[in-house]
Amino acid sequence: MSNDIERLAYLSVGRGVGFAGIIVIMVFLAMASEPAVALSCAGQIALLISAILLVRANRALARPYQSTELWVLLKPVERPQKPVAQQVIGTVLREAYWYFALQAAIFAAGALTVALALGLLERLAW
Repeated sequence: MSNDIERLAYLSVGRGVGFAGIIVIMVFLAMASEPAVALSCAGQIALLISAILLVRANRALARPYQSTELWVLLKPVERPQKPVAQQVIGTVLREAYWYFALQAAIFAAGALTVALALGLLERLAW
């Protein structure tokens, strides 16, 4: 049962992060003529996504479990009992938010590092 809850939590959070990732890709493609600026913007948006996920992770234990997408995705037989449901659902969601926040931060660090390197190379070549 716990594996199903974790799998669905990562699916739920990952779906939302995927939609946010589409925004990052679209911004990058819109500015593709200037790679350093495009990577910088993509990195900054990814940092914002990471920060939002961290805020959501910090609030996961206090958010009512019945109002989460995870609760809706769980079949009634897979749902934890009410006395422990808040703790179980909140903890699993918090871990999923942290995981995706870390992934977004790693992407942001990479994108911003490459943007900085490209910007420096452009200035040296000029």
